[in-house]
Amino acid sequence: MRAEIVMIGTELLLGEIVDTNANLLAVALRDIGIDLYYKTTVGDNEERIAEVLNLALDRSDAVITSGGIGPTVDDVTRQAIARATGRKLIYSEELERQIAARFRNFGRKMAANNKRQAYLPEGALPLENPVGTAPCFLSEDTGGRGFIVCLPGVPRELAHMTEYTVVPLLVERMGGVKVIRVRVLRTCAVGESNIDRGIGDLMTSSNPTVGLAAHAGQTDARIAARAGSEADAEAMIAGMEAELRSRLGVAVYGVDKETVAEVVGGLLSKRDLKLGVVDTLTGGQLSRELNEAGFESVIASDLYGSHADQAVVDACDGLQQDGDERTLAGILAEQVAPEGGVGLAMIGPLAGRSTAIAVRGPGDLKTIEVGRRFEDSDLVRRWTVMLGLDRVRRAVLGVLESPVDWN
Repeated sequence: MRAEIVMIGTELLLGEIVDTNANLLAVALRDIGIDLYYKTTVGDNEERIAEVLNLALDRSDAVITSGGIGPTVDDVTRQAIARATGRKLIYSEELERQIAARFRNFGRKMAANNKRQAYLPEGALPLENPVGTAPCFLSEDTGGRGFIVCLPGVPRELAHMTEYTVVPLLVERMGGVKVIRVRVLRTCAVGESNIDRGIGDLMTSSNPTVGLAAHAGQTDARIAARAGSEADAEAMIAGMEAELRSRLGVAVYGVDKETVAEVVGGLLSKRDLKLGVVDTLTGGQLSRELNEAGFESVIASDLYGSHADQAVVDACDGLQQDGDERTLAGILAEQVAPEGGVGLAMIGPLAGRSTAIAVRGPGDLKTIEVGRRFEDSDLVRRWTVMLGLDRVRRAVLGVLESPVDWN
């Protein structure tokens, strides 16, 4: 079964509220194995809503709407659904009595304009809304294209209706639950274009599917499998995951919601290693992320701000023309590395030259890398934090073969 969701409300188009309903519906559909290919947002205009719904019925089996079924003049979803499905809008006395009863349960009297909510497309199946006053319904298309499920826009009401009414209804109509499982392999400090070059051919797979999502300093590779059982879906994911890992190697730092700070902190803690940092680039952000991940104890020292500047000045003593980035970064990483632990230096730019990142330890392991000229922006600082954490991770694992990628 293919589904489509249509989010209705001019306030959504104006950016006045964040559309959490769409996310809730998408997850609910995924969890029962329904393919969601389209999501549309449309304002409170009957003609445009009807146009969107007609398009949705042309390409999807089930259309789920959210919003526009209140008692006000601009709540025109009912009228638009009637137009799209080729039905008359009819008044239901029984539905009015139900609405009035809901108001009495809330200790309130139903206003006259709430009678607008007692209109439904002819032949529609009413869906009881026990947590609100907006009646919901299912309307079949007279041309046999599919059906529309009409839900409220109030998040609390929509969540209840989705769990207890819509999901069971959809499962029944498609003859049982299918299974869609998703796993995300997380990589860091490697550009999206490089990941694409490594696994692009796998992204043409139809089931399981593979897709990429890029963030600052990180690229996620998402695997999604659809099957008749959870075991079959997991087996399909496992096969694709093994192939991705064989190609991406050490670039994969974690799975699903793991952060690189959590992984690095965990590696250091498990191996009883301490980390010393000198950082003239991010203002101590790298160490703060380890702290926030719960690994403050792995940090032996953290020099940033004026302390880091002084460390650089001291390290420059005796170096001709302040030395170069590689030499200086290596000296600083050596100086801050605790005994048996890891030293990390992220410094620059020097006299307009490039930045440098150096790692020292464990043991005699060393790596020094030069990046491009540093730009003081959130994006570059984020990249620098991810790159520094990644190089510590690789040093602990003893795998440092990948070059810096700033793309």
